[in-house]
Amino acid sequence: RTSMSKKRIRKNIWKKKTYFSIVQSYSLAKSRSFLSGNEHPKPKGFSGQQKPKGFSGQQTNNKVLE
Repeated sequence: RTSMSKKRIRKNIWKKKTYFSIVQSYSLAKSRSFLSGNEHPKPKGFSGQQKPKGFSGQQTNNKVLE
């Protein structure tokens, strides 16, 4: 029969192993996403320099009708 202290020791070892494997996999996934540039994915069809639409841009026709 296994004593309670041995069970507790084995349980704590198992917890430590799982914790460190989770930390390692998380850090690996974080570094992979950072290196690939997909940390904040851009929407489809997005380019860095888009001209504003509507009246907020430059006015091309400055003639005044009389």
